[in-house]
Amino acid sequence: MGSVNQRDAIDPSWVARVIAAPPGVGPVRLVCVDGPAGSGKTTFASAFAAALTPHLEIVHVVHGDAVYEGWDVVADAPDRIAAFSWLATRIEQWLIDPWRLGRAGEHPVWDWHTSRWGSTQTVTCEGVVILEGVGLGSRALREQAALSVWVEADPTTRLARVLRRDGDAIGDHMRAWQSDEEVWHQIDATRDGSDLRIATS
Repeated sequence: MGSVNQRDAIDPSWVARVIAAPPGVGPVRLVCVDGPAGSGKTTFASAFAAALTPHLEIVHVVHGDAVYEGWDVVADAPDRIAAFSWLATRIEQWLIDPWRLGRAGEHPVWDWHTSRWGSTQTVTCEGVVILEGVGLGSRALREQAALSVWVEADPTTRLARVLRRDGDAIGDHMRAWQSDEEVWHQIDATRDGSDLRIATS
């Protein structure tokens, strides 16, 4: 579908594509939104969910920050590059496998303040589910999606957005994360493999 330069505006053709798509995971239509931290994925996912809501009764958004096991993403993984791959397996187990069987999925929610898993979130087996976060548009997930979206911005803008949102104290974590996510996205070919590419500024 190519590249566009916008952030909040949602093209009606993207909405129409998802509505017209046959359910790909049991009765669920999946949308994957990936891209580097600070690129605008959460903003896009929220706007896209709002655009879908008048047409579909149920639209869920699952955020990466809720399913990452802190900065490690998946604590048992040997490194963060492998962890992004392992994350897709977790999403399959927590959500996609139950949906295929016609059941609601559940995922634990990471508490960033206590550095441990907290509550459990149920994601019903219906409507559209938007997966939003680094690694949530990986090949294993986007191949099952009605639409996969890559959101990007220049590195300086991305870092400034994250530090403005979360504070300068995470600066070292964020710089290491940016390096690791870049390697993962190259390995996975996430940008090139996505249906739609959006640049924000």
